[in-house]
Order: sequence, then structure tokens, then C-alpha cells
Amino acid sequence: MKIRTLILATSLISSSAFASTINFDYVEAGYAKLTLDDSELNPKGLGLKLSKTLNDNLVFKANYIRTNDSISHSETDNYGEIPVNFDIEADATLSQVYLGLGYLWHIDENKVFELAPYIGNLKFDIDSTVNASANYMGESASESETYNDSDDVNIFGLEANYHFAFSDQLNMVLGLGYERADYDDEPESDSFYQVQLNYNFTENFTFNFAHRAVDDYKNTGLNIRYNF
Repeated sequence: MKIRTLILATSLISSSAFASTINFDYVEAGYAKLTLDDSELNPKGLGLKLSKTLNDNLVFKANYIRTNDSISHSETDNYGEIPVNFDIEADATLSQVYLGLGYLWHIDENKVFELAPYIGNLKFDIDSTVNASANYMGESASESETYNDSDDVNIFGLEANYHFAFSDQLNMVLGLGYERADYDDEPESDSFYQVQLNYNFTENFTFNFAHRAVDDYKNTGLNIRYNF
């Protein structure tokens, strides 16, 4: 309901006093953060995005996000009368790729509605090392094991975005969507929302903040965009 209220409010603002600042031809790069629900991981990294119009009403979109994080902790378990210390270290890398095709409805010069189906892939790679050590009756022993686990999930989704320009320098995007993740054990479908605020500090360069929230994860980015 908050997204809908914002859309209704922005539609009341007059847009006749400035030229259109909504652009669908650009490349951008920036800081990316991935938040995973119920996880100790807090991955950060790089986000890349390309958008290119094919004609007045079609736009191709590609997005790549790569983040990573490391965690470590120690614990002790008792095996009979022998306490065993475990030191665990894990490095996780998460990659997200999305390809989409958007259809644009130009409501007026500074308002555009976009409907975009997309496909994507989420890939998880985790390398972990477990060091075990024990001391008993003056004797010590240690052992180390390394493990690797990886998984990738195909994504199919549809998003609806409302693009609106407040002024020559400032415009925003409000969006709602629905996506299906084909996990091996059981497919999962979730709705999501996304918000993006763009500030044009020159004719060709834009700074933006973007946030996308799905049920199990959230993407946040701070980006520099080159408009062509």
C-alpha cells in the first residue's frame, strides 16, 4: 500500500516545467550489499547493470551482482571424556544474474510505466575449513578438513515499474514484482518490491540508490551511471 500511495502522490505533481530526465540507455556500476534472512553472512561486493532501448517501447536489461563474505567461529564438543575444539572458517561467494525485456508505456514526457518479464540465476559457492584439536592426558592431536559446497537456482519473474521525474535532476522508480525460484527440493514463489532514487549531477552521469526486497533476501546498491 505504501508503494501505491507514493505513485498516487507523485502523479499529482506537475511535470510541464522541465524536460524529460527518464533515460533507459545507460551502463552503471557500484557498491552492492546482499542481506540474507536467518544467516550470519553479510555479503558485499560489486553490481553492474546495462539498459538499452531497442525501439520506443522496448528495452533490454541485464544485471550482474557478485558479493562475498567470510565468517569464523569456535566451539567445543565432548566425545566421552575428551573435549574437542573446533575452529571453523567459511568463505561464501554469491552471484546473481538477471536478463529482462521491458515494455514501456509513455504516460507523458516525465512518467513511464514498464512491464518486464525476466530470467535469472542465483549461484552460491561456500568454501569452509574445519580445524579440530584435542588434548587428553598430556597427549595432543589435531586434524584439518576442507569442504566445498555450491548450488545454483534458476529464477523466472515479472516486474511492474513506475518511472517518474520530479525535476531535471531527480527521478525515481517504484516497482512491484513476482518471481519463482526453482530450488532442487521445492520451487518457491515470492512477491517483492523495489525502490530506486536517481540524481543526475551532470547530463551524462547519475548517482542512484536502489533497494529490492524479496521474501528471503534483499539487494541494496549505491551506483554511478553513465547515460548514453
